[in-house]
Amino acid sequence: MRVVAVDSVSISIRGGEVLLIMGPSGSGKTTLLSMMGCILHPTKGKVIVDGRIVNDLSEDLLPDIRKRYFGFVFQAFNLFPSLKAVENVAVVLRLKGWDKSKIREEALGLMERVGLGKRSYFYPKDLSGGEKQRVAFARALAANPPIILADEPTANLDSRTGREVLELLKRLAEDS
Repeated sequence: MRVVAVDSVSISIRGGEVLLIMGPSGSGKTTLLSMMGCILHPTKGKVIVDGRIVNDLSEDLLPDIRKRYFGFVFQAFNLFPSLKAVENVAVVLRLKGWDKSKIREEALGLMERVGLGKRSYFYPKDLSGGEKQRVAFARALAANPPIILADEPTANLDSRTGREVLELLKRLAEDS
């Protein structure tokens, strides 16, 4: 049986906008975000980032598009278990070409920004689900990408922390 995860979707997002995609489980939200972030390719149609059609680019060019334009917050966190929380944030800065002398300070600052400064040197296995989500959020903010794609960013957070994360997203959008 053929499954159509996303069909007839057209989205335009401008700087400073916050877009929420809502729907029941299994309705294609994660698939749509993955296409928007150049992780999955649509079978038809176009994905355009900063005026450039990206779904026709070769696979070796897409990592540069993802590095330049996107910060990702995944449902499953996708943290490296062998790296401390701050190192999970720092790895993105390394990949984005930051000067080594500035990486640790920036990563620690991002951990503070999401309220985890005191947990910076804990391994993911020693963090709660909500703390792991906030580390993933700090990692998505690394290097100040113009687009943050967050797949259920508050799902594993208590209501107070969830509101704080949404408020942070709102402030980021207003500052862009």
